[in-house]
Amino acid sequence: MPKRGYPFADAAPLQLKVRVGQKELSRGVCAERYSQEIFDPSGATAIACSSCVRAADGKVVCGQCERALCGQCVRTCWGCGAVACALCGLIDCSGVWEKALCTSCAMFEA
Repeated sequence: MPKRGYPFADAAPLQLKVRVGQKELSRGVCAERYSQEIFDPSGATAIACSSCVRAADGKVVCGQCERALCGQCVRTCWGCGAVACALCGLIDCSGVWEKALCTSCAMFEA
């Protein structure tokens, strides 16, 4: 039995990869909110949080990778008190309470 032919030969649109950056987010659905959070009134780009697209004040950095964090993405390690980002931190949900762990303390918990 032969294979069926592809029915959408010329009618199918190309599926290209699209890079979504801060500029594209500032033009999207929540354009006004994102542009206020990301860009300064002077038009210069603020320091972006490594975990989300919000503007970070630059005062808090991850203890592991030293990337800037905003106030909503800061995770304090339950074991040693170090600051970790969403990429370097681990949330332990095994107990009654959730606890954030840095990569160093997560090694000892396992």
